[in-house]
Formats: sequence, C-alpha cells, structure tokens
Amino acid sequence: MSSVGANIKKMAGNTLVYGLGNIFNRAITFLLLPLYINMMTPVEYGALNLIYPFLALMNVVYMYGLDAGFMRFFIPEKDQQRRQEIFSIVYLSILVTTAIITAVLFLAKAPLSSLLLGDDPATSVFALAFIILMLDGLSFMPVLYYRSIQKPLRYVSIIFSEVVVNLGLNVLLVGFWGWGLKGVLVANISSSLVKLLFASPAIFKNLHFTWNTRLWKDLMKFGLPTVPAVLFAMVVALGDRFLIKYFFDQATVGIYSAGYKIGMIMALMVTAFRFAWHPFFLSLADQENAKETFARILTLFVIVGSFVFLLVSLLAPPVLTMDFNGKAIITPQYADGLRIVPLILLAYLFQGVYVNLVVGMYLKKKTYLAPLFTGTGMVINLSTNLILMGVLDFSFMAAGIAAVASYIGQSFLLWFVSRRFYPIPYEGTKLIKLALLVGILFFLPQLIPGQALLISFVVVLAYFPLLPAVGVLSMTQIKTAARQLISRKAG
Repeated sequence: MSSVGANIKKMAGNTLVYGLGNIFNRAITFLLLPLYINMMTPVEYGALNLIYPFLALMNVVYMYGLDAGFMRFFIPEKDQQRRQEIFSIVYLSILVTTAIITAVLFLAKAPLSSLLLGDDPATSVFALAFIILMLDGLSFMPVLYYRSIQKPLRYVSIIFSEVVVNLGLNVLLVGFWGWGLKGVLVANISSSLVKLLFASPAIFKNLHFTWNTRLWKDLMKFGLPTVPAVLFAMVVALGDRFLIKYFFDQATVGIYSAGYKIGMIMALMVTAFRFAWHPFFLSLADQENAKETFARILTLFVIVGSFVFLLVSLLAPPVLTMDFNGKAIITPQYADGLRIVPLILLAYLFQGVYVNLVVGMYLKKKTYLAPLFTGTGMVINLSTNLILMGVLDFSFMAAGIAAVASYIGQSFLLWFVSRRFYPIPYEGTKLIKLALLVGILFFLPQLIPGQALLISFVVVLAYFPLLPAVGVLSMTQIKTAARQLISRKAG
C-alpha cells in the first residue's frame, strides 16, 4: 500500500473511532428528541434550544483559545516532561478563570435570564446552566488530552459513560417524573460530573503546580486569535434561534429546532472527522506526500458527506412522520420543521469542507486569519437572515438558506487565501462532477410525486454505483476502501 493510502487508512480508522464517541454524544440528541417532543410544548422546547446555544457560546469563553494552543504545542512535542508542563500551564489557567467566570455568571443571573428568555418560567432554572458550564470547563482539557495522544478508545469510553448517565436521567426525570426543562439541566449536570471523574486520570498524571509565564504567553498568542473565529462560527451555527424568536416566537424556535436536530446528523460526521483531522494533519505535515493526502481526503469526505445528505434528506422526513399505533417520532405540531432538514445537512457538509481547508492556516501558524473567514460567514449569515426574515417576510426557512450561504462563503474565502501560502492540489474536477450528480439525484424524486419515496430509495442505493460512471471514484477504490474499513481494528 502507498504511503498516501496508509495515511488515509489511519485517518479513516481514527475518524471511525472518534465518530463512535461522537455518535454516543450526539445520539442522545436524537434518542431524546421523541421524549422532548412528546413531553414538552414547542414553547418549552424552544426555551431549551435557546439555553443550549448560550452554553455553546460560553464554552468558547471558558476555553479562550487555550484548547487550540494546547493541541498546537502539545502534539508536536516529543519530550514527556515538556508535555506535562504544557498540560499543567493550560489546566491551571483554565482552573482559575473557570472559577471567576462562573462567579460572574451567578451574579448576573437575573439580567442574563431576562435577556435570553424574557418572562418565560424557564428563567427559574437558568442558573443550573452555569453549573454545567463549570463542570464542562474543568473536564474539557483532560478529554482533549486523550484526543491529542491519539487514544480514541479512552475518549470513547469517557463519552459513552457521559451519554449513558445523561440518557438514563433524562428518561427518569423528564419522562417519568415530568420535571421538564429542569430535568434536562439536572441530567446534564450529572453527566458532566461523570465525564470529569472519568477523565480525571489525565489530570493526576500530568498536572504539576508550576508556572511558566513565557510558555503561557506563547499558548495565548497562538490560541487567543482563534476565539473570535470560533465565536463567529458559533453565531453562524446557533444565532438563528435568537433571530427566529425575535421575528416569530419561542414556539417557532421549538418547531425549527426539531427539524434542525435531524439535519445535525451531518454534524456527527463532521465533528468525528474534525476530532481525528487536527491531530492527523499536524502529525503528517512533514511528510513528502502530505499535500496529496490532504487533497484526497477532501474528495473522500465530500463523497461520504454527499451520501449522508441524500440518505437523510430524502428518507428521514417520511419515515419520522409515519404513524406507529397513533404515535410518531416527529409529532404533527413539530412536523413543519422537517422542511429545514436538507438545508441544514448541506450547511454542515460545507462546514466539513471548511474544516478540511484549515490545514494551511494551522501549519503556517496563520490562525490570526481565522476571524476573517468565520467573520465573513457570520456577516453573510446575519445579513441573509435579516433580509429574508425582516424585509422579505420569509419563514424560518430563511435560517437554513443563510446557513448554507455562510458556510459556502467562508469556505471559498479560506481556500482562496490559503492557496497563496500553502497550495494544495485539490481535485476540483471530481468535486464539480460530484456536485452535479448529487443535485440531479436530490431533485429526481420530486419529478415523480406519487412515487417519491420509492424513487428516493432507488436514488440512495444507486449513489455509489454511479460514482465510477461519472469519473469521481473507481469501483476498485470503493471496494478497497470498504475492505480496509471493515478489516481495521479500532484503536
């Protein structure tokens, strides 16, 4: 096997294992969706989907770029003592700031809850979110440590334990005891505590109470510029909920979020890929054929992502709304939200393209450019939403259109700029052919409305056999990849 093939096989294996962990973590979103939909009104579910984006945005503040700095300095370092020093500086810094930020949040509880939720009754349990943030802040670095030393099985075991606790307590507190939103947040607190406990061996092994100001400044110099970029990205991914509440109401937020959760199936793949991708390309950068490997991986990523797009967008809505003895996974009051699914899938696919393209920016230490790219995406997202919702009176579908436009825009800009200092020979012709094929397959079922479901099944089954016909991937490559992935032993 060529070195390029061996590298891709290693990347695919790590992605599968990290993907398993990410599936455990994200699966709770899908497993609990029927529970939430049947036990919560759209208004209450809307409140939950305003609190969760707040948590995601604050997680970035709690890390303030030290996660990116840690990976950049820790992974290439070979000396174990130096690695422990890097871990210690990062964790001690986060430990102190976590205590300060959490205290500030508790002091500002009243204005924050009013700003986020208005006069909704959910404001009474809002402070529970601060405890989740504190525990996640303390556990994030130990979990990241296992990713950085490429111990995917350890990572999966931690995430699996977190998910089991979260799922079990949600069923008990929300499903049986009827605690609603309060039950969701209490379950999250408990699962975050379990995650911290299971990841704590990394702390005991590596943490030393020493300080190196120069090293801390170097870590901050690399990591801090990534914070605006990540915050901009969060606004693109999560800000639509607040805009929908402003232009419509909280119940519409709940309906939209139910459909959005289905579209986030693509996010499973993207996040799994990202977890494996950063350690992979940082460790591969010095190899002679690195750029060829990076280009090939982008093509393979888009091929797999396009399959997920067709599978979910064509088959999920009719299956999820089917009546099973008077019950449906997506109930009628939430069914309108399924219209957003194809757009959210497509948006996350382009987010995955962006993740692929960050290689040059990281390897050439030009992370100060990141806010330019994600900031462009945020401007496109907000302006598109404001024009479509505020001026043209579009429905919540405007949020999906804006998400797709923003990820395309920032991905194109990243590619255009990074090719000047780290050109990678991406397989543009194959990607264009693939886009045309996917477009035709997606719209084909709509041309025969009476047989749409049957045609959708045929389209999904025909996708991979059609790839050799359009010159995107040979049948030999498909068979080889399948054998490699099946035969590889995880870890």
